[in-house]
Amino acid sequence: MEYTENYYSLSHGTDEQSAKNIVSNGFVLKGDTTSWCGEGVYFYDIKAKAWWAANRKCQEIKKQNKSQKVKPAIILVDIENIPKKETFDLRVKKNLKEFDIFIKNITVDNYQIKIDEADNEFERKILLRSMLISFYAKEMHCKLVIGNFKQRPQSLNENAIKFADSLDMVFGIETIYCVKDISIISNVRLGGGKK
Repeated sequence: MEYTENYYSLSHGTDEQSAKNIVSNGFVLKGDTTSWCGEGVYFYDIKAKAWWAANRKCQEIKKQNKSQKVKPAIILVDIENIPKKETFDLRVKKNLKEFDIFIKNITVDNYQIKIDEADNEFERKILLRSMLISFYAKEMHCKLVIGNFKQRPQSLNENAIKFADSLDMVFGIETIYCVKDISIISNVRLGGGKK
């Protein structure tokens, strides 16, 4: 018997119009090398993080068209009975070790990774990580990537990070679910309002 896993009520933040379109027509894979794990559809297991993403998306839309009225929205989805072999879970030591070995053994003639467009070292790491995760997931036929990632540095979080560090706790980490194959997504629904 093959081991499978289920993930229920994963949250995706967007604007209200896009949310209605997704519920009616389904998700489309998006993203590039600046995304956490490359191309995919991104979800959180905490609704508050999805609301943050939804508000950010609405701010981006308003910057492009200041007169446009836009509201944030959350979409909830389930991923059911996904085989372990189709999941690349960076929180699991075995998966991380296999990824490490894979990366160390990459040999491609006349190939160069360019990450010049990054503004700083943190952004360069994101670009490199995104490319490597995408390449690995594609080569291993992974439909879902899960990982705990450090948030981009923000001065407003400095005190919270220092406090958490003083108590040997972790703060500033996001668990991200990146779906690489939309066929694994089920039960797509609007997530309701903020509480």
